[in-house]
Amino acid sequence: MLIKPVLPPTDQEIEEICRIINETLGFNYTSQKKYLIESRLNKRLLQLEIDNYQSYLDLLKQDRNERHNLFELLTTNVTSFFREPVQFEYLADTLLPRFATEKKGPKKLRCWSAGSSSGEEAYSIAITCRETLGNNWDVKVLATDISVEQLKIGSVGSFPREKLASVPPQWRAKYFRPDQANPDHFQVIPELRNDVLFRVANLLDNDSLPSRIRLDIIFCRNVFIYLSKEARTQILDYFYHRLHTEGYLFLGHSESIDTTSDHRWLSLGKSIYQKREVFS
Repeated sequence: MLIKPVLPPTDQEIEEICRIINETLGFNYTSQKKYLIESRLNKRLLQLEIDNYQSYLDLLKQDRNERHNLFELLTTNVTSFFREPVQFEYLADTLLPRFATEKKGPKKLRCWSAGSSSGEEAYSIAITCRETLGNNWDVKVLATDISVEQLKIGSVGSFPREKLASVPPQWRAKYFRPDQANPDHFQVIPELRNDVLFRVANLLDNDSLPSRIRLDIIFCRNVFIYLSKEARTQILDYFYHRLHTEGYLFLGHSESIDTTSDHRWLSLGKSIYQKREVFS
């Protein structure tokens, strides 16, 4: 059976897709993203045997799962092990030793990789914690994303050889084993896998995570660059609430907080911030 080619979307249809993405995820998509949207969605419409964007928009209104497919297709999942290494050096050389000497009570550390994609960042945090704090600390890293497919990859913990190029050789040998079921892939060892908890979460939905969860460290890197100012403000409020007193927030190297107007954060350099108690 011949499949009809997909009719080009109208400007109004593109604007409606942008509205869905922006309202749900806090993105800042405009009609300038028309080429990107069309190039990524046309194949999906052909799979569904839909030949026009209005019919696809009608489907999005009716089918929540298709909305998730839309988000999968229109969000960018770029990550790697130990990405932006200067921040991991600061974590290992400064912050974790500070926790080791100053943290009162149980030796427990809770971290969050927000927008974790397929988990490389979360595993990098877990490895750094193990190497710096040793094995007698209770360390857990929460890895969240809106992409179910990317989280599945992270949860399985099997990565192609080239993905491990940025992992120091001694840690590669210590924390990864050849994946017997998948040639040229390496599997994280069970002990490391148990340090990381994968969960679907939308950063604009405060109810995505249980209210009891509080964190010592949050990594949310290269997420804000896609978001509107309003979404960034809302998420910063959310992070502030989730962090323990004097907890730490890591942003991407091109992202920042204006600490001259938002006095809740102390800049430590390298796009790293510490939560400050602000009394009115």
